[in-house]
Amino acid sequence: MRQTTGTTAPLPGYGFLRSLVRTYKSARKPIQTMQESMRRFDGTYFVNLGMMRVVATQDPGLIEHVLKNNHRNYQKSSIQTDYLGRFLGKGLLTVNGDYWLRQRRLIQPGFHMDKIQALYTIMQNTVNRFLAGFPTGTVNVYPLMHRLAFDMVIDTLFNVDVPADKRKQLGSFISEVQEFVIKDVRQPYNRWWFRLSGEMNANLRKAEGAREVIRFLIRQRTGQNTKHNDLLDMLLDARYEDTGEPMAESQVVDEILILLIAGHETTANALAWALYLLANNREELIALREATATLTLNEAVMHPALSAVVKESMRLYPPAWISDRVALEDDVYNNYRIRKGTVVVSFYYGLHRDPKHWREPLAFQPARFLGEGEKNTRKIFYPFGAGPRLCIGNNFAMAEMSIFLQAFLKHFDIHPGSTQPVVRPLVTLRPDRVELQVDARLSNRHPPA
Repeated sequence: MRQTTGTTAPLPGYGFLRSLVRTYKSARKPIQTMQESMRRFDGTYFVNLGMMRVVATQDPGLIEHVLKNNHRNYQKSSIQTDYLGRFLGKGLLTVNGDYWLRQRRLIQPGFHMDKIQALYTIMQNTVNRFLAGFPTGTVNVYPLMHRLAFDMVIDTLFNVDVPADKRKQLGSFISEVQEFVIKDVRQPYNRWWFRLSGEMNANLRKAEGAREVIRFLIRQRTGQNTKHNDLLDMLLDARYEDTGEPMAESQVVDEILILLIAGHETTANALAWALYLLANNREELIALREATATLTLNEAVMHPALSAVVKESMRLYPPAWISDRVALEDDVYNNYRIRKGTVVVSFYYGLHRDPKHWREPLAFQPARFLGEGEKNTRKIFYPFGAGPRLCIGNNFAMAEMSIFLQAFLKHFDIHPGSTQPVVRPLVTLRPDRVELQVDARLSNRHPPA
């Protein structure tokens, strides 16, 4: 599809009553429901919900148009800004407009590749401590990846010993509040009950508890006037170009909450799926181990084989499996009208598995992302979004996942378990469990402490 001018037509899709039925079905089985509609309408369709109009697409041209080419006409919807914002505050993930641009310009330099290199040793130490206690036998690795990703983001945010009770409080907030937010979004007809039953207020109290923990850590740092070369230092040291002033404490808290959510959940999911895919593709696992066994820390971060495995895992199971934007003004794409106020939903999961764009789309083939193949994927692969709102932590995430996979495969072997994971499409794409057979390698019985 291409943007054109001239005569326009409405997008194909569902009328009001059918849209209501599809929405109810989608609340229960969102991926399957969208895949059915994508097949029926060749990758883009319209949903009429009365006051709300939705265009869902897995067409890479339309996704590129919305996220990059005409991005000024689109902003995040109230699902992300209002619903998530109630719990996370005003951070990069939950705001639009001038405030978002100001915050992005302030924070982005801290996530440039040269800046995050200082965090690699922290990541490596976290991985080594984690692997020293990694269990063997039949193991559900998903909660373990959750713990690792949480430890990784906590250690790189606060390069100090965070008390166990405060770690637990932050971890519970990330998991439990996400579950509630997605339920609130998918079941708007129950919103009155969430308020009446006290479930809404209970989750708001959890969010405030998480904010209090972060305030404690910030004040501990500023009171000691010490430097730890971590992300908290970066946030506290950042200065606005126009005023030379730092962020207010409340702004730092908001941005840390965003980093906790975005930097923990997505990494945990991606690593769990990567281990599942490697366990079920023995040749790829052995090839990756042999190619990376002797790498140094910096070599592992930059190694194309590790990067390709991570990317192919995120192609099949994109942690951010869907996103949305709202049209600020009327727009035209490929002779179709997109009216002001329409929510455009980009279905990355569908695009990443679309046989029109990928050969053997359901096969795990990391070589797609090596050499010339990588160039061919740029406009059909969106693991971190695209355009001005490309995930600010993409280099950080790739680094920590590469460091972990290289170290894990050096010390452990994995084989498929007896059960298959069930996909749980919440805010991110979770597995319900990833059961694998884990064995310590004979030549590496004792992972580094």
